[in-house]
Amino acid sequence: MKKIILLLFSVFALTQINAQSWQTLYFDDFNRADGTLGSNYTVSPSPGMTQSNIFNNEFIIANEAVAPAYCMASYVNAINYDSIRISCKFRAPYSGYGFSIGARDNGQFVYRAGIMSNSDTIGIYLYDYTGGSTTLAAEKAYLDISKTYVMDFSLKSNAISFKFVEFGTTDTIALFATANTVAGNNINFGSYHFTPNVSIFIDDFKIEAYTSLTSIDDLIKDRSLIYPNPAFNTETITIDYNFNNAVTLNIYNILGKLVRTEILQKDQNIFNLDYLYNGIYIVEIKSKEWSAKQKLIVKK
Repeated sequence: MKKIILLLFSVFALTQINAQSWQTLYFDDFNRADGTLGSNYTVSPSPGMTQSNIFNNEFIIANEAVAPAYCMASYVNAINYDSIRISCKFRAPYSGYGFSIGARDNGQFVYRAGIMSNSDTIGIYLYDYTGGSTTLAAEKAYLDISKTYVMDFSLKSNAISFKFVEFGTTDTIALFATANTVAGNNINFGSYHFTPNVSIFIDDFKIEAYTSLTSIDDLIKDRSLIYPNPAFNTETITIDYNFNNAVTLNIYNILGKLVRTEILQKDQNIFNLDYLYNGIYIVEIKSKEWSAKQKLIVKK
């Protein structure tokens, strides 16, 4: 018995993904031994910073007697996506500091979003390393130093947003701006300590891109999902995949008419293709979030 074997190697073996969503590029929960931040970062503390390291599964930035003092931690890999989102958990049981996330840093300009504890405000800024900063949006933060917060900084097309929310709640303060014109690919976060004896704790640092579920096109551009293709004297089609949820198999004729639909479960599925005449078909596999299509040629 000859077969067409359609292998869905997982989401990472799809030739065409139609849906876009936020996809995680990098995540760090800092759950490792106390010490340096690691090779994925460069850390630049000023004189007076006594800690810029992992401590009790968080990243701590602290100064003692010297103020002002500052520290910057930069992610070492360039992020070359049009739409990005950076987030982290943040707590600081003190006042006297500023903390921000930076995106699109090109060495001269950077977009920053963060909090100034002295004025109790959050803001989005365009920062010029030689000429200071321009405020794009700002609002009162209602900071409670006993709480942990989540900071969420998004740059999508020409829109910039910053969300500041108490962890575990949905009471979000959100800022919006339209100025996403700086071209840079570096991401960082950092603090400025106006007063002595200030400690800031960071956790669950994440970088995301708004893109297709995978960029697998570049990885499998010379690999066919259906083979042999053209198919001769074919009796069955076998679907082997690793998806967590059921997906739908649709087969269309050259006119775009749906000629067959099946629901694919987790186990291997074999379908009879006797109902197909010689010709060209489109095999589509889809879920609620994505879809993949490939041409099938049948010759009996």
